[in-house]
Amino acid sequence: MSRTAVVVLALLVAASAPRAHAAGKKASSTQTSRKSTESKPAQKQPAEPAPTETKPAETRPADAPVQQSEESDMDFDLLEPSPAAESPRLVDPALEKAIATRRTMLTVHQGLGLATLTTLAATIVVGQLHFNDRYRGGGDTGRFDAWHTGLVIGSSSLFAGTGLLGLFAPTPFKKELRLDTITLHKIFVSLATAGMLTQVVLGLVTGSQEGKLSQVDLATAHQVVGYATLGAVGAGALMIVF
Repeated sequence: MSRTAVVVLALLVAASAPRAHAAGKKASSTQTSRKSTESKPAQKQPAEPAPTETKPAETRPADAPVQQSEESDMDFDLLEPSPAAESPRLVDPALEKAIATRRTMLTVHQGLGLATLTTLAATIVVGQLHFNDRYRGGGDTGRFDAWHTGLVIGSSSLFAGTGLLGLFAPTPFKKELRLDTITLHKIFVSLATAGMLTQVVLGLVTGSQEGKLSQVDLATAHQVVGYATLGAVGAGALMIVF
């Protein structure tokens, strides 16, 4: 080997020694970092939220009705519907007719009752004038006789018609007996009926005793019963009006 080749070979060896030393140092540092990485636990990376698809908002007309969800959370019943509420109310035609008939008859009954009270009051006033004319020194002119007779017939007819309407009015519902205005009305009307019948009898008997002393007594009794009958009719009407 020549001297020149020996010199070149020495230079190559000298140049390659630092490179091998650097490569070994780099390999050892790589192994050290790899061991430290394996010894530490792996940290969890926060999961990124999945991208949500955004749907375009649905537009509806302003006058479109809002549709309710068929399966709503508030769609429930606390109580079960009763069978009576679901079934239609049964109407009895006979009962409805009886109620309407009773209402009509009692309305007419009230109107005739007030007319009877007015006519009976006029009868009592004219009867008092007739009594004074015949038995209290009025001259017995008989000027009130026709008026008194006509008012007696009119008031008696009105009283009878009013009583029949109240008596034959249908009673759809059973009513318990108790002391109320209707019961008091019936009591006073019963007293008035007895007074009216007594009036008719006393009037006929008084007319048949013409020229006798007992005629004055009978006429006086007829007058007293007339006032009592007027009071009973007035009390009966008062129970209905108030």
